[in-house]
Amino acid sequence: MPRVRLSEDEDPVINLAPMIDVILVLTIFFMCATKFSGDEHKFDLDLPQVSSGQVVGGSGSQIVEVNPSGGIKLDGEEVDLDGLLSRLKEQKKQSPNISVLIRGDKAVAHGRMAEVYEACRQSQVIHVAISVQTGGAARR
Repeated sequence: MPRVRLSEDEDPVINLAPMIDVILVLTIFFMCATKFSGDEHKFDLDLPQVSSGQVVGGSGSQIVEVNPSGGIKLDGEEVDLDGLLSRLKEQKKQSPNISVLIRGDKAVAHGRMAEVYEACRQSQVIHVAISVQTGGAARR
C-alpha cells in the first residue's frame, strides 16, 4: 500500500480509504447474496429426498409452490392452473430466458405435480426444475 508523506518532518501514513471501499463493496455483495439464499427457505414444505442433485436457479427464476393439499402459489401468490399458465406466459414474453423451480411437498400426488409441470410446458418455459433435498439434509 503506498505511503503518503505529508511533510518532511512527519512519519509516513498508510492510506486506508481504498481498503474501506473494498470492505464496503464486499459487505453490499454479501448482503445481496444472502437475500437470494433466504428465498429458497421461506416456504413450509417437506421436500422429497434424493441421493444426489444439482443446484439450479438464477436471477430470472420463478418459484412455483405446490402445497400438500394441491394448492399452487407463484412467487407467494395463490393461483389456479389457468392463472399459473397465463402468468407464466406473460413473464415469458417479458423475459424469454425465464426458468421455473417447482417446489412440491412430498405428500402431493404425482398427478398434481404433472399438471403443474404441464402448465409450465404449455407456457413454453424451457428451463423447469423440481426442488428436492439431497442426502440427509434436515428440514428447515
